[in-house]
Amino acid sequence: MSGRLIPWSTYAAEHPAMAECPSNGLMGILVDWDGAGEVTRVAGVLASGREVTLVDLVAETPRPILSTSEVDALVRAAVEALAPETTP
Repeated sequence: MSGRLIPWSTYAAEHPAMAECPSNGLMGILVDWDGAGEVTRVAGVLASGREVTLVDLVAETPRPILSTSEVDALVRAAVEALAPETTP
């Protein structure tokens, strides 16, 4: 698997589905994908350096192949769910 760390502000700016979505303490998004280029896992990186799994498609059998908009919807829902735990 390969991965890439993307600053939250960059991810939010490049993905229209993230419009007006609060960061809820996330500094970045870590995206992992397989050899075929399919997203396998998306994690949020908090200011403390702790990783929070937002989407884990590896755990699902058979693993679904999702469109970018479907992944964005899952990421947005997970980020919004972080609010009670990570927002001061």
